Amino acid sequence: MNNPYTAPTADIVDMSADETYQPTIFSLSGRIGRLRYIGYTWLISLIVVMVGGVLAAIMIPMFAKGGNSGMFYLIVIGIYGPAIATHIIMAIRRLNDLDQTGWLSILALVPFVNFFFGLYLIFAPGTQGRNRFGAAPSKHSYWIVIVLLFIPVFLIGILAAIAIPAYQDYTKRARALQTQSAPAPQEQSDK
Repeated sequence: MNNPYTAPTADIVDMSADETYQPTIFSLSGRIGRLRYIGYTWLISLIVVMVGGVLAAIMIPMFAKGGNSGMFYLIVIGIYGPAIATHIIMAIRRLNDLDQTGWLSILALVPFVNFFFGLYLIFAPGTQGRNRFGAAPSKHSYWIVIVLLFIPVFLIGILAAIAIPAYQDYTKRARALQTQSAPAPQEQSDK
C-alpha cells in the first residue's frame, strides 16, 4: 500500500546554483554587479547632463528676458526627477545583488551618509550564486567595459578643458606683469 503522506525518496539537487541572467539597463528588478552599476549610472548621468545642457542653452536666454520661471522649474524637475528615480532603481538593484533590502537606497538621499553608501555600492562584492532576489547576473559585456574605459578619458578631457585655458591666462598675466615691472634699459653714453 502506498502512503500519500510519506516523504519523497528522490534526491533534491539545486540545479539553479550556477544559473545566471543577462541584466538590462531599463529593468526595474533583478541584480546588477559593481561594474554594471557604475556603467549604467555613469551613462544615465551623461545623458542627463547633455540633455540638461542643451535645454539650458535654449531656455536661459528666454528666461533672462523675463520669461516664466515656473516653466523653468518644471523643466528642471522633468529632467532631474526621472534621473534621480533611475539612480535609486540602480541602487536598489545593486543592493539586491548584495542580498540587502532595497529600502536602504533611501540612504542615498541623506547628506554625508550618501558618500559612504555610494562607496559601499561600488566596492562591496555581490553575493555569489543565487540569493533571495534571483539569479546572479551574467559576466560583463564588452559595452560595459567600453563605458567604464570612457569614464577616465571623459574626466581627463574635462580637466584639460578647464586647466589649459586657466594656465594660458596665468602665463599671459605673468608676462604682462613681468614687462610692466622690468626696468627700462638705460642708454649708455660714450664719454
